Amino acid sequence: MLEIKKIIDLLEPLIKNPSIGLPEDIFLFISRITPLVNVDLLIKNEQNHTLLTWRDDGYYPPGWHIPGGIIRYKETIADRIHAVASTELKVDVKFKKVPLAMNELINPSRRNRGHFISLLHECTLTSS
Repeated sequence: MLEIKKIIDLLEPLIKNPSIGLPEDIFLFISRITPLVNVDLLIKNEQNHTLLTWRDDGYYPPGWHIPGGIIRYKETIADRIHAVASTELKVDVKFKKVPLAMNELINPSRRNRGHFISLLHECTLTSS
């Protein structure tokens, strides 16, 4: 068990600020040993159209997806929702605090990023 502590002591200084994000290799390792919690945004515009984003990140097939993102350490759900809307669509949103749905997604064939707990939040645009 002492060896694990030594390894952790070596790794921890490499993580500057986990609330901003993790180094890719550390993030992928964590995704192999624990579920990731993310928000998905069901955003409707004034015409009641659902807004989607194009995703081609190598983890899932390229295509149109509901915007979403993994919640970072000590980041609130609200902050992640606003960050996703801003980053992926360059908009701000209002959202209902209680998720519309909660889904658990497990892909047994994936080594990395194979287990998610997703909180789907109903959102409306406050800017365009």
